[in-house]
Amino acid sequence: MSFEQWSTRWESVPLSEAAERYDIGEASDTRVEDLEEVFGEEPECFFVHQGDLTIDGPLSIGNDPDLAPDTVYVIDGDLTVNGPMRMLNGDVYTPLYVTGSVTAQHLMCLMDSNLFVGGSLTIGGLLMTELSDMGLLVVHGATSAGAWLETWDRGEVAFNGDLNARRLRVSDGDYLEDADADDAADILLPEFLDGDAEDAAKTLWAAALEGRPLLRH
Repeated sequence: MSFEQWSTRWESVPLSEAAERYDIGEASDTRVEDLEEVFGEEPECFFVHQGDLTIDGPLSIGNDPDLAPDTVYVIDGDLTVNGPMRMLNGDVYTPLYVTGSVTAQHLMCLMDSNLFVGGSLTIGGLLMTELSDMGLLVVHGATSAGAWLETWDRGEVAFNGDLNARRLRVSDGDYLEDADADDAADILLPEFLDGDAEDAAKTLWAAALEGRPLLRH
């Protein structure tokens, strides 16, 4: 995972200092008790961006094993994305900790992503979570979105503040069947529900990049 193309204000902070300044256990709501359980060993440093970060256009972050150093990314401030945002990690658990609030047009947290938000999460359109067993989304403040689509009953999603979003379920599966959730077919545009539900994340992201609407209303 790398943010260098969006900003040059990143600094490498040694682990001993960073771990004291940015408590990942607290950020994850105690779901991460030790960084070794995330990386297999302690990282050498955190990469920290001091101050708010605004990105114009889409933001897609994540990495596969061996493509980036084992580290923790911290934005010590707010993250604003003037477009859609996607976090997608595969078999690696690089956390992103935003100490302030996160705002984006759409947000997709997929597979092994670990996203911790110290403030509020504001999504104008669709929030989608499709997390594997080690995937985490933790929001300490209020969360608002046009709709929240969760397709896997595996990772953990924790909204510690108020949640204002229509919860969606996929009609051809039994996950969330008995929960207080609306049928996704009533909210998402029909083109995103054709075929296998596992393809929904790809088609939704492609449409978001093109600026097409994802929700009926």
